[in-house]
Amino acid sequence: MTTLPSRLNPFAKFVAGFVLYALLGGSLRAATANALQAEVDLAFTGIQGAAVVVRVADKHVLAAHNLPVLTRRVASPGSSIKPFVLDLLLESGAVQPQQIIACRRGLTIAGRKLNCSHPPEMAMFSAQEALAFSCNSYFVTAATKLRPGELERRYMELGFNRPSGLLPGEGEGRVTPAKSVTERQLLAIGVEGIELTPLELAAAYLQLARLDPTNARDSQRTVLAGLREATDYGLAQNAKPERLTVAGKTGTASDPGGEYTHAWFAGFAPAQKPEIVIVVFVNRGRGSVEAAQLAHRIFEAYKRHRP
Repeated sequence: MTTLPSRLNPFAKFVAGFVLYALLGGSLRAATANALQAEVDLAFTGIQGAAVVVRVADKHVLAAHNLPVLTRRVASPGSSIKPFVLDLLLESGAVQPQQIIACRRGLTIAGRKLNCSHPPEMAMFSAQEALAFSCNSYFVTAATKLRPGELERRYMELGFNRPSGLLPGEGEGRVTPAKSVTERQLLAIGVEGIELTPLELAAAYLQLARLDPTNARDSQRTVLAGLREATDYGLAQNAKPERLTVAGKTGTASDPGGEYTHAWFAGFAPAQKPEIVIVVFVNRGRGSVEAAQLAHRIFEAYKRHRP
């Protein structure tokens, strides 16, 4: 064990001890980050995709798999965008938190089948429930109450049209103004009119993770509660490991032309006092379940190597 020379005066001992502590702490943090990176890379064996783990406190990237995809790939976010849409819907008064909207199971908009994947017996949703169970019908119905351009402005305020600054060499997403109510509905569930990078989505979830619930708006508290329920018993529950609370959302969408789909998970943990944000992107995956399962492995890895 390293010891300090006995002839150092008390102040010099203090300074030397502080430097030694900082050096050892830095080595420990580096070892933790290396171990986490190795497990993230291992999780993607045989899978086309990318993932990023960002520390909430200082936005430092702890692990990043597949940098070209993280920084340059733009794709429709699907339902992973819904927390931000719900915040706008509630803040603008388009819907009220306890207002119930019925689910139309067989949902088709502009020729696109957008049927909900929540249990069929669930037919009525409040705002929080709609987020937890990702009810497309709720969001497309509520989106008709938004004013033209309102949703696009919110997306741009969130940074979905510019680099996040998390890593060098980033590209930028695209937000296309909706020209009709139908286009606004598709924009609200992230299947058309918006494409972003995994890092842009991570930066937006960082904003959620850094909210102080005691000072947050009512709409933001509803969103945070919905994200927690999504991983507790909603459609994102496959992401949650044992003994770690998680708040997050899955999403599935297709690229323009609809040739193949991709899947997302975005969320943070611990839910009550977030330390990390994770975004997972699976290219040509089997759906959002696969993205959630990868997130589960990454959360487990973080739990094991938590500094």
